[in-house]
Amino acid sequence: MKIAIVSGRYLFPIILAKEIKKKFNYFIVSICFRGETSKHIIKYSDKIYWLEVGDLEGLSNILLKEKPQQCIMAGQINPRYVFRISNEMKKFLKDTDFRPHGVFGKIVSYLENLGFNFIDSTYYLKEYLADYGIMNNLDIPQEVKKDIEFGKRIISDFAKLDIGQTIVVKNRAVIALEAIEGTNNTIKRAYKIAKDNCCVLKFSRPNQDMRFDVPVVGISTIKLLKKIKASALVLEKNRVLILEKDKFLSLAKRYKIPVVGEDKLS
Repeated sequence: MKIAIVSGRYLFPIILAKEIKKKFNYFIVSICFRGETSKHIIKYSDKIYWLEVGDLEGLSNILLKEKPQQCIMAGQINPRYVFRISNEMKKFLKDTDFRPHGVFGKIVSYLENLGFNFIDSTYYLKEYLADYGIMNNLDIPQEVKKDIEFGKRIISDFAKLDIGQTIVVKNRAVIALEAIEGTNNTIKRAYKIAKDNCCVLKFSRPNQDMRFDVPVVGISTIKLLKKIKASALVLEKNRVLILEKDKFLSLAKRYKIPVVGEDKLS
């Protein structure tokens, strides 16, 4: 089988390509973006292309040439590009709001209308999704449990607004809500306000389209939580991807940061 991975930033596309190669040895075409995609993905790719961010014509032409059976979007594109797109892309996105869900949803719909099959980005990485309960066998103090329960109520409603996927709470107060700046910048902003012992929660929006908008945490996130002495990290069960999961949970245990999988409240 031939799989095209439309590859953004950070480790997600690299881990995805590595796992597909290890488990199935499928032919992988990596479509990468200059200034965004790590060159480490070359190691796990059979064929590689480099494009400028926003080159939809280039992307569609590559797919038409390669004719993959499956297409997967993996990894972020820096949000600043949403506001620096070409006039041609602005015309394409006319009447679309510039939230990532709107932008990438329209791009995927356009490419699927050309005949390409975009699948759930976590399809080959199910074991990397957050599990239910405490994932690293740490005790949770009673005060932190109260923050978790409080935070679950807030984030279950906040996620419906399609603004961001992360909130930070402390002492049953909301310290920071994620906007377009991303998870790690939201955490840093919360620390400036409330210092240590913040509880971080990351959930998906209702009807999250896992073809292109997967909530992800990785090693940089847990190292940041150590730096700010976070009280806990709460992730939505089966909806948040933990990159390098074993290493992530091992580090979190060493740093004494409980990592908890929870369901969204209805």
